[in-house]
Amino acid sequence: MTPPERFHIQVPKATLDRIAQRLQDYEWPRLPAGEPWKLGMDEAGLRALVEHWLHRFDAAAQIERLNAQPQYRASAQGVGLHFVHRRSAGAPGLPIVLLHGWPSSYLEYLDAAETLAQRHDVVVVSLPNSGFSDRTAAPMGPRAMAQAVHALMTGVLGYPRYVAHGSDWGAIVSSWLGNDFPAAVAGIHMSMVSPRFVAGAVSGAEEQQWLAGFRERFEDDGAYFRLQTTRPHTLGFLLGDSPVGLLAWQAEKFMAWSDPAMGSASDKIAQAAWRDRLVLNTLLQLVTGTAASATLVYRGLAAEGAPGFPAGGRVNVPVAIAAMRDPAFPAPPRSLVDRVYRVERWTEYARGGHFPGHEVPDLLCADLGAFAAGL
Repeated sequence: MTPPERFHIQVPKATLDRIAQRLQDYEWPRLPAGEPWKLGMDEAGLRALVEHWLHRFDAAAQIERLNAQPQYRASAQGVGLHFVHRRSAGAPGLPIVLLHGWPSSYLEYLDAAETLAQRHDVVVVSLPNSGFSDRTAAPMGPRAMAQAVHALMTGVLGYPRYVAHGSDWGAIVSSWLGNDFPAAVAGIHMSMVSPRFVAGAVSGAEEQQWLAGFRERFEDDGAYFRLQTTRPHTLGFLLGDSPVGLLAWQAEKFMAWSDPAMGSASDKIAQAAWRDRLVLNTLLQLVTGTAASATLVYRGLAAEGAPGFPAGGRVNVPVAIAAMRDPAFPAPPRSLVDRVYRVERWTEYARGGHFPGHEVPDLLCADLGAFAAGL
């Protein structure tokens, strides 16, 4: 482990110019007409995003904004981790670590971190192989990532106890933190419960119905998972080569998994805030060379063995479930979650989907702050 070093993002203008040229030179394929969004990324939406990127998105200003964050890098468990570290101005409560998933990045939690830092020290980590963290020599799964995050929080930053929040892969990393380090992890807060970690405990008609519904949705939406798990290198060559292709690959999931009650995909893309989020998230992976490596967590999960905790395992630290209006990964019945996690707080969100840091940072901060305050 190494002490934290202040980190500053530097992107050569030539790199930004080269990306802009690739956007301008992109040859749009002729696609058959169809109902928007039913066959994947909508062409009209993608063209709008590319046009925004080329003519209204200010990359230099966005990078300057990111450099205003208190960001660092440090080695933990032999992996260089990039993180934003906000310290509370007052007497802090338990420190909180915020963990993103895919296709998201640390960018999702910057607003939440600023709010939570009124009462807590907050650490926003770029998971290994994502953003400005190290690209590892081999695929790294969520349990190994949890070990690195724990080493960062305790060994590098010196926090004896902390709270972990995660969405998507970050929820799975948080689960392993609670399972493997119960003496240090005061509690975990999750906005997604991985079906793979609870499917083995399913019992009863309601739980069977939930699992069947997930499997039906996954049959329609899960091609990305199978490809990123089985043939990530083939996909990596595609994603790393085309800014438009990478934007389409990720934006489709952002739109498909966010709360549909907060607007249709086309409505969201019409919003400047969503356009900036989608473009900046894509640009981050292009300038860091992590378009391919960010997907390797899927392969890493498979390499770690059968999904889920050891036979009969249960996370016994306090757990809070943020039951989002997630169209792809709706929360399982509480009866099922209670068998695998020690659930002490269950909040049904009135809005917000798979990306709470982007969609409902206000609700997330209120819920997470209340949970941490009670530990």
